[in-house]
Amino acid sequence: MRTPIRRVGRGLFVLLALCALAGAQAAPAPQASTQVAEWERPEVNAIDREPMRATSFPFESVQLARAGRIADSRYFLDLNGDWRFAFAPSVDQRPLDFYRDEFDVSAWKTIPVPSMWQAQGYGQPLYNNITYPFPANQPFIPHAINSVGSYRRDFTVPQGWDGRQVLLHIGAAGAAYYVWVNGKQVGYSEDSKLPAEFDITRHLRAGANNVSIQVYRWSDGSYLEDQDFWRVSGIERDVYLLAAPSTWLRDFFARTTLDKSYRNGELNLDLSVTGNAAASRVKASVLDGDRVVLTRETAVEPSSKPRTLSLAGTIEGVRPWTAETPNLYTLLLELHDAGGRLVQASAVKIGFRTIEVSGGLVRVNGKPIKIRGVNRHEHDPVTFHVISEASMRRDIELMKLNNVNAVRTSHYPNAELWYALADEYGLYVMDEANIESHGYMQKGDEGLRPRDQVQLGYDPRWERAHLERVQRMMERDKNHPSIIFWSLGNEAGTGPNFANAANWLHTHDTTRLVSYLGHGTLYAQHLPEPYVDFYAPMYDPAARIVDYATHPDFAGKPLILCEYAHAMGNSLGGLKLYWDAIYAHDRLQGGFIWDWVDQSMLKRSEDGRAYWAYGADYGPNPSGAEAIEFGDGLLQPDRTPNPHLHELSKVYGPIQFEAVDAAAGRFTVRNRHNFIDLSGFDFDWQLRENGRIVREGKGPALATPADGSQTVDFAVPPLTKRPGVEYLLTLRARTRADTVPLVPAGHVVAWEQFALSPPPSLPAIARSGGEVAVSDTAQAATLRAAGVELRIDRATGLIQRYAYNDQTLLQGGAPNFWRAPTDNDIGTGVYASHQIWKPLSQTRRVRAVQVQREGDGGARVSVAFDIGGDTAAPDVQYTVDYAMARDGSVDVTGEFKPLYAGLPDPLRLGLMFTMPSRITELSWYGRGPHESYADRYTGAEIGVYAGKIAEQNHDYIRPQETGNKVDVRWLTLNAEDGVGIRVTGAKPLSVNALAFPYDDLDRKPIGQAHSSDIVAREHVSLMIDERQIGLGGDDSWSKVGQPHSQYRIPVAPSRYQFRITPVQAGTEANR
Repeated sequence: MRTPIRRVGRGLFVLLALCALAGAQAAPAPQASTQVAEWERPEVNAIDREPMRATSFPFESVQLARAGRIADSRYFLDLNGDWRFAFAPSVDQRPLDFYRDEFDVSAWKTIPVPSMWQAQGYGQPLYNNITYPFPANQPFIPHAINSVGSYRRDFTVPQGWDGRQVLLHIGAAGAAYYVWVNGKQVGYSEDSKLPAEFDITRHLRAGANNVSIQVYRWSDGSYLEDQDFWRVSGIERDVYLLAAPSTWLRDFFARTTLDKSYRNGELNLDLSVTGNAAASRVKASVLDGDRVVLTRETAVEPSSKPRTLSLAGTIEGVRPWTAETPNLYTLLLELHDAGGRLVQASAVKIGFRTIEVSGGLVRVNGKPIKIRGVNRHEHDPVTFHVISEASMRRDIELMKLNNVNAVRTSHYPNAELWYALADEYGLYVMDEANIESHGYMQKGDEGLRPRDQVQLGYDPRWERAHLERVQRMMERDKNHPSIIFWSLGNEAGTGPNFANAANWLHTHDTTRLVSYLGHGTLYAQHLPEPYVDFYAPMYDPAARIVDYATHPDFAGKPLILCEYAHAMGNSLGGLKLYWDAIYAHDRLQGGFIWDWVDQSMLKRSEDGRAYWAYGADYGPNPSGAEAIEFGDGLLQPDRTPNPHLHELSKVYGPIQFEAVDAAAGRFTVRNRHNFIDLSGFDFDWQLRENGRIVREGKGPALATPADGSQTVDFAVPPLTKRPGVEYLLTLRARTRADTVPLVPAGHVVAWEQFALSPPPSLPAIARSGGEVAVSDTAQAATLRAAGVELRIDRATGLIQRYAYNDQTLLQGGAPNFWRAPTDNDIGTGVYASHQIWKPLSQTRRVRAVQVQREGDGGARVSVAFDIGGDTAAPDVQYTVDYAMARDGSVDVTGEFKPLYAGLPDPLRLGLMFTMPSRITELSWYGRGPHESYADRYTGAEIGVYAGKIAEQNHDYIRPQETGNKVDVRWLTLNAEDGVGIRVTGAKPLSVNALAFPYDDLDRKPIGQAHSSDIVAREHVSLMIDERQIGLGGDDSWSKVGQPHSQYRIPVAPSRYQFRITPVQAGTEANR
């Protein structure tokens, strides 16, 4: 029956009676109210909204159903496109009767549907995390700041729709909205991430019709949508009409599992037929391509009530579905009338797999799996939450190219197409309900008030809202084989409302597992909620998850991190530590990195340069929420990879190589795939001599079984090593065609590099040539030899001029202990606790400048600096020694001696130079080609690389440390004519060359800087460091996220050395 609704007050619907919903509805039905709007009543989530059904369409032919072309059906009417639109900044300013037939909207502007109205220039987009975007006083919303968008468009009902049931489908809108058709009230809905359907059959008429939708920016449902993302409003997914038969197969649930042998597929199919009609039949067929492998039929008895039918069957020797083997079958459903005429055809792709916890491990088809996952928000840098099919496909392609096998739909159900693509191309999915009440969770978890007095999961008024959001997610998405986990939501505390939702899922879907984080403050105690199937903490560091895996008190549920390795800005340090632990302990089964894509918006500066905008760029946030906390992605908003994606790709690689006897070419190959052997991969090797490839060859053909290993000979020819030459051997595994969906043949999925000899040391200095000329005045000490001039300013102790053939190439040489703060440095306290190193890097006192001739014809200038403190007791003493040989080469030695015991560890140890802007070219022998750091380097192979200096910095959303390279043997910087310098380390160095003053990265206040601020300027910055601390990133807001101790720099005496030599076009040193 249809729920009566009427209009009262300011056009609000008030519930007079509520129909019982199919299935278990634990909360009591809401009572009528004439005082409070539906959008401020948590017990009212919908009025006259159709029960959720599985994603499908009632086609008129088998051919259309199998093709899945909804737009080709004569029973589909697309309502996307331009709608008339009026924006009201507050509830009181909204139009009250715009939905009436006689109301003239011709003067209104138009807006595209789907779209977020903030992207079209209406209202302010807000970026919030934790803090609600309005004063939190649940369930109420401040009317004065609750903007409203009123939509209207005309349509004509197509011919041939008479006698059919017409549903209005609104893919997603919110936070809440009312619907009218031809001036008649149709319904109301909340939950901005799931579709709503309304039966509008009785409101239609011949000829012109109109539909009106009024969307409220905030509602009581917004208290459950407190996610870490842009708060924007509108109709964000497709709107259309469908005309179903008067009797139709409305819903179905295909439970597709394997039998106990994991060889045969079992189909258990529940079907729901609605409508008043005579007897009919349902036919269900399973097709493998065009071949029918299973058919079942059943009669449908005439009835005025919905009928539930069940069919079952077994397919022997089925091809199972996994993320590695996404084998799909077609389930074709046909409804025939008593005369055998086809009434409806629907088809979906299904996959047979069994998901279970057995032996304390999450298993797919009987085998334990490792989740190499990411969290993914639906985000577009132009349209906010409106996501195109092309964007979805690009995301999945990039995931497959970079060894990602799982995705969490953080933190809400995604567009339906996303799951179909995951089914097709192979991704494990954690489907998450649109529930996050972070602001109220925080209050309870921080002990400000008892949890059961503040968290919404304990409040019986919110029971229905929690349960319905979980139920409706499951009912829509239940037929997708890629979904192996249901998630109850994110960061919403705990309580009986979650327990009820979990129990409902366990009762209604026994084919999947249930996940939820639960308590926020019990991470250290390892207490997963009793109603979930595995432990899913967030941001536990590697040591803590190892504690869970090894401590006898916690022997029980497996662990999968629902979030970890917070990839904010220049981050993802220490990822390998996690996976060393995960591979070492069976019960540690992986996790989902936070997160996939930076949530920034495309804007342009006044001079037209593009940059990534964040919340503060749209004006002050009324709630005072975070201005920049959303650059957390492995990809930039346009899906350009951030440098740390290379690290993920390497660490997530599903094949590993371990040396048995590297020099003899003997290695153990470990297959980390859970289901496929290695017969679909080609292997090869490359031998590098001082970084350059000198030999390469094919590896053996392998068929190493899933989760297996074998020791093999790569047939590397015997190597005759030359003294002083470094040899490196790299092994690679490449895909063949169709080995991995969307991944082309020849793509490298895994590699490893092995040292066959140590890095080279500095070569002996040439003794030929005249003696070094020395000039020592009160202003400067100058050394000259072989066309090289080195002049040290006595007042500053810095290089005033390093020149070759009278061309100035280098200046500076200041001791440097500071780096432009990364997002992690700011959030984890490194920036605050280490700020002393910034002034210590900018000011220094020259204690002494000494000039000395050497017996071999060389000469040296030694500069002693006192840094910080006072003259009698400096904080640091730093000595830089420049020793010039007869051939003009300069050996530079830096010695660091900390004297003040209260110094924090330095952020880097080295010297900073500048070079003229004509120096534009860069080549190096070290890790590359992208940037690398002390704790994020495994994805960068050692080799010889070249590029433009202007291309070495990465445009992070907020300018910060960027462009570094570790394990650098030598570095050459030169002008286009080839003239420049080479820097060679006595040991591998950490270096950075940028086409602008390094201080530009740290010049503007945090929260006001953008990538567009960084442009090539008057000089090149060159940092030659002994080392730089790691990036950290276990989280981005506590000491847990600081770099691990092994990637920090001790406050202890240290010494390093490198050599500067001139280069010119055609010389060996510049090749």
